[in-house]
Amino acid sequence: MEAEYRAVLPKSKAQWERGKPVMPGGVIKGAYYVDPFPIYIDRSEGCYLWDVDGRKYIDFAGHHTAMLLGHNHPKVVEALQKEIERGWALGGPTTLEAEIAEEMVQRIPAVEKVRFTNSATESSLHLTRLARAVSGKPKVAKFEGAYHGSHDALEISTGPSLSDAGDADSPESVAAWPGMATGSEENVVILPYNDPESVELILREHQADVGGVFYDGKPGMLDIPDSFTHFIRDITKELGMLMIMDETVSFRTGYGGYQGSVGVEPDLSLFGKSVGGGLPAGAIGGKAALMDVFDTTLDGDRVNQSGTFSGNNMTLAAGLATLKALTPDVYKRLDDLRIRLHRGMVNVFEKAAVPCQVLSGGSLLNPFFTDQPVRDYRSAAAADNELFGRVAMGLALKGYYIGSGAMSMALSEPMDEGHIDGLLEALVEVIEEEA
Repeated sequence: MEAEYRAVLPKSKAQWERGKPVMPGGVIKGAYYVDPFPIYIDRSEGCYLWDVDGRKYIDFAGHHTAMLLGHNHPKVVEALQKEIERGWALGGPTTLEAEIAEEMVQRIPAVEKVRFTNSATESSLHLTRLARAVSGKPKVAKFEGAYHGSHDALEISTGPSLSDAGDADSPESVAAWPGMATGSEENVVILPYNDPESVELILREHQADVGGVFYDGKPGMLDIPDSFTHFIRDITKELGMLMIMDETVSFRTGYGGYQGSVGVEPDLSLFGKSVGGGLPAGAIGGKAALMDVFDTTLDGDRVNQSGTFSGNNMTLAAGLATLKALTPDVYKRLDDLRIRLHRGMVNVFEKAAVPCQVLSGGSLLNPFFTDQPVRDYRSAAAADNELFGRVAMGLALKGYYIGSGAMSMALSEPMDEGHIDGLLEALVEVIEEEA
């Protein structure tokens, strides 16, 4: 399979070799590391990609799940063209700011005010500061295996070695990388998914020093019941801790995000990916009293949040057009396609006698090659990632481009049942070839 991959992608291979002298690993960012080398994309349209070798793919990755409307959606293109005519990097507020803020506020009950950033990473950084400032407590809590951004305040225990991670019901805080600030892990309390008793015990123990709990419900990425999310809302409220919902990926779940689908109202939320319509974007939303801490025109202790390109008019235009196009009907149709894909994949793996846990939610789906339930970081880490890599490569050779990790298959608005059934047929062929 790898020999075929190399044979049909000579231009991608050459482009990767060209980049190696001037970029670490030959690519512009770590997410593009692929063995033996990445597929270089030339153009896109709808739910299709074309690589530099002229091969066509149905895009089931959606730019790391960000392209919920697919590529070059007419409304987004129209909005961007209008902004290009007006100019970009304008250096002052525009009318788009209130429009997109109003759109988010009207569709998400827990969001009363909004600020934009350049990424979800920036959003989580500012929310960490906000939680500490409001509570007066030095620490925050997060869940083992959850990623909330690439900064020292939260990139803790995102993918720890199990030899360093401690007991499953009382995980250790483990810095993600060398070079992080000394002692950064000491300011983050780590919680286990799907273990209410342990979570309550840990949070009660740290009630005096934890100001906020970052929570990603991971629909389609872990098997987490709605009841656990409601438990997190209840226990944080009881203990006087802020519940900070990470909707970077899970906004795909429904019109009001994951929180709307499960019926909880966090104190604060962070967004990214699809709210920028394909451009770099992040957003912060929450209750007005908390969000007003970012208002440095008011008296009292405040937290500054800004950035040269935060909320630039190009991003706001693309994001607003995307949000307006993401109607409840679009979410319903994507959910129907997701159910079709989920059932089809379960059937394929059962017929092939391949142990696989298929998880899905909203418009996101992930297969984990294991015979055990995937309910937390440790069970996900135990899945056969080597087999997943071979399946992904096999699908790519058949014209189906999927992601990696816990965001492997993301559906988009231009897809129909034919795209779903085609992927399932290709999957059968890949498994037969593997056997």
